[in-house]
Amino acid sequence: MNSKFLIELRRKRFFIFHVSFFIFLIFHPSSFILSQEKDSTWLNDDWYYSTEDSSFIDPTDFLPPLLKDEAHLKRYLRDDRFYELRRTYDDTLAVDAIFDRAMLIADGDVKHALLISILAVMDHKRLGLKIPIIGSVYFPLTFENDSLFRLRRTHLPKKILSNVQKASDKDKLQHFFGSAYIAYATRSNSFAEMIGDLFELGEDRFVLGGKDDPRDKQANAKGREFGLRLLKDENVLPSDALWGK
Repeated sequence: MNSKFLIELRRKRFFIFHVSFFIFLIFHPSSFILSQEKDSTWLNDDWYYSTEDSSFIDPTDFLPPLLKDEAHLKRYLRDDRFYELRRTYDDTLAVDAIFDRAMLIADGDVKHALLISILAVMDHKRLGLKIPIIGSVYFPLTFENDSLFRLRRTHLPKKILSNVQKASDKDKLQHFFGSAYIAYATRSNSFAEMIGDLFELGEDRFVLGGKDDPRDKQANAKGREFGLRLLKDENVLPSDALWGK
């Protein structure tokens, strides 16, 4: 076979290979980013799985940025691998993994990561309020369908506070991340505490099924600690505040 022909054929193959690889990186950035941007040594590689939608068009791409990021974090929590890892290790690592993935999604923006963490760990599908004269009014807390909501709720860590009880503490996650967000955004422990106390008072009086729970306040206090510590060190983990590390 002609040597010039072989050389030209190799050049074409070389060109096609590199162009194909470049196109792959453009259209599949997340799987590449997750493996390259990971800088945590406390999570093993199993936690860094990709949650890219396998369909040609991902519907979440058409959502506003906040809702898109919330949807991606919820997809991470609904994945069977998250549930298996949570069972294999423990809820301590699972709570840390939630915030770590939120930070990856938020490109290191702490405030945004805390906000999407709040939205992703909601353990109620809707909020019912007792309004005088009007009666009961319900507001959606998530737009997931029933099956997706139940799946994500099942996967949520339930051993949140250090004084573990037999009852699930899944609802404490929203208290924790909510208080952390307020403390971080306002740089104030006292303001975050006041907002938390107002929420607790309102929950007892106006929320259907709501009650005064001392463990809610404990989760709020741990959240405030986490938020304020993040102001000084963005490498602080939820477990550092929740379990006193």
